[in-house]
Amino acid sequence: MIHKEYEAKYFTLPFSKLVEKYPDLNSFLISENPPKFDLGNPKVLSILNKYLFKEVLQIDLDVPEGHLIPALGIRHVYCEIVNSLTQSQDPLIEIGTGASAALAMILAKKYKKEVIATEINETSINSASKNIEANSLSEFITILQSKGEIVENLIPKGNYSTLLCFPPIYDSDQTKLWKKRGWKGVKSEMVGGASDGMDFTFKLLDEVLNNEKVKIQNITVMLMNEKQIRQISARFKNKLKSKIFQINAGTRKRFVLWIQNY
Repeated sequence: MIHKEYEAKYFTLPFSKLVEKYPDLNSFLISENPPKFDLGNPKVLSILNKYLFKEVLQIDLDVPEGHLIPALGIRHVYCEIVNSLTQSQDPLIEIGTGASAALAMILAKKYKKEVIATEINETSINSASKNIEANSLSEFITILQSKGEIVENLIPKGNYSTLLCFPPIYDSDQTKLWKKRGWKGVKSEMVGGASDGMDFTFKLLDEVLNNEKVKIQNITVMLMNEKQIRQISARFKNKLKSKIFQINAGTRKRFVLWIQNY
């Protein structure tokens, strides 16, 4: 059962306003009234989201070519949900901040949260660090480099408010990474292992639930579809006190699974 629905369009800007502010976008239009773009073109996606982050949240953001391009609306809603759940002043944890550090920066910039962000890809770490520094958010965000660890032996012992993760969701078939159009990403951002790409998510939850050293009050995970929700429910059965939030972004639906862990 869905606890609450959010419309991503209310957390971003319509293209018409964006084109007014950035006339250079006119060269990418495939339709003028209303303005439409070829969202299968990674270059166009990158430019649009860069401008959206700047206009809506005053965040400067760059992502290396081939890495995942963060969609503002969905990530902005995710952070709004997390903020609504977060009562404690303890730091937050983001697992897999990617090359953008988008979630960590939204939480730090808009909601004044302290975030410990992890990342395994060295190029992504360098890019995320540059974004954090460019936005003067270094005092709020710390990046930890993973060598394959998720939580165990990576996150320092202590108390934390909330964990966020936009996990990789494809199985081991890396042909998903070779597509020429649409949302792209490197292996660490996209491939979650076997079990329909859910291995990473299962391991994350296994490591966090009832962890005696790393105590996290709220666990949140972004999921792509209801099948993934059913897979998690089946694996952990009645151990979870949880709620599901639905994000509507055009024709896409995303789900944030929230688990109370205390």
